[in-house]
Amino acid sequence: MSKIVHCLTTDIRPPPYGSSSKSFITGVTQVDGVLVQVLDIEKVIHGIAPAQIVVQSTELAKEDAEMLSKARILVVDDSQVALQQSIITLRNLGIECHTARSAKEAIDVLLDLQGTDRQINVVVSDIEMSEMDGYALTRTLRDTPDFSDLYILLHTSLDSAMNSEKSQIAGANAVLTKFSSPELTKCLIEAARTVVAQGL
Repeated sequence: MSKIVHCLTTDIRPPPYGSSSKSFITGVTQVDGVLVQVLDIEKVIHGIAPAQIVVQSTELAKEDAEMLSKARILVVDDSQVALQQSIITLRNLGIECHTARSAKEAIDVLLDLQGTDRQINVVVSDIEMSEMDGYALTRTLRDTPDFSDLYILLHTSLDSAMNSEKSQIAGANAVLTKFSSPELTKCLIEAARTVVAQGL
């Protein structure tokens, strides 16, 4: 590595249309007039040292299982590997979810389902995404009357107090660092309790 470049997520664009789902690219940007590809690090590591996605099974109390059944969840992540982790965790809990690979796609899904019996009430979003990151997505949803009451759980692989503070300022209900199935489960039970209490 000869150079590290810091850039804003708003300067990163989604991969070119037609990029394969097997691609290791999550976005592209311009640096000094040169097109630079942004790698899906989780996928690169998984490709070098493949590991099974291990999801610990969680015994749920009947009350928690009933509570979770009321959550209609949208998972947003531009990393296919990370998205798969969340999907497997939810399926092991008996929950099917909607997914999106970008903040823009997430907004489209929310709009499509608004006013239906599948209307989303919980959004679980990665923070580090191209074009619009999890903080910007959260602010956008909070500023949109139809979505301002959604329960928003942000997650990141970067464990720092700054991420927690920025998540709170953006308007997220909770933040999860260092993904683990039990922690995600605990956060989702809390999310379900909140949306049920609010009648969402």
